Amino acid sequence: MDTLFDLKKWLGQLLMPLPFSLSLLLLALLLLWFTRFQKTGKLLATLSLLLVTLMGMRPVSYELARGLEQTFPPFETSQHPDIEAIVVLGNGHVSDPAVPERSWQNNIALARTLEGVRLAQAYPQAELIFSGYVSGDPLSNAEVNARMAVSLGIPRARMTLFENNKDTHDEAVSISSHLKGKRVALVSSATHLPRAMALYQGQGLNAVPAPTDYTAKQSQVAQPLYSYLPKGRYLMYSEAAIHEWIGVWWARLRGQVND
Repeated sequence: MDTLFDLKKWLGQLLMPLPFSLSLLLLALLLLWFTRFQKTGKLLATLSLLLVTLMGMRPVSYELARGLEQTFPPFETSQHPDIEAIVVLGNGHVSDPAVPERSWQNNIALARTLEGVRLAQAYPQAELIFSGYVSGDPLSNAEVNARMAVSLGIPRARMTLFENNKDTHDEAVSISSHLKGKRVALVSSATHLPRAMALYQGQGLNAVPAPTDYTAKQSQVAQPLYSYLPKGRYLMYSEAAIHEWIGVWWARLRGQVND
């Protein structure tokens, strides 16, 4: 059991908007029901409601995400003719035998895989690497993503899988050692890529960012007022962005990236 890894995951989840807001609300209710600290309880309850409401609104979630997603420009193959390897970072899946295998990936893993396949088609000689460990499932995320790539026409012989690293830093250590000296396209979600690039470059990898899976996409037409009401998907976008900011802080705290 990796105690530090589990602690990091627990703390990270508890600091996400919904669990954090619910924790504030629980504390507020305890104060209101069982203590004389009524003003403090009311303040915490108000903060809880405001936090979950704001995090679930499109303008707030988009601003949180945009600060990360605009770090790197889209990857254009015409500007990078010398790519020797493509690294696709994993995310999540559920290998449910009751549904088609092509539906096992979550949307994030699928978007990353599709970008990896696009680049593999553009660079037919490049090695295609998938990362992603086994977590609560018989198959690793790297394996599931690789199967999707095979179904889209990429030969399995071109692929290398890294299935035993639990987080982005450990992946960066292993993969950077494997690809030492090569020019690499690093594929991940646009929100995740700033942290991933810092970790991989910290290991000396000659990486070019290839962002995908954008969330803060602005419509070209005016949106109705009801679209500004809080929604679950905007709360999810806020959570993803906050997760990355916490990840950057954690990596700096442990000396894994430069300031």
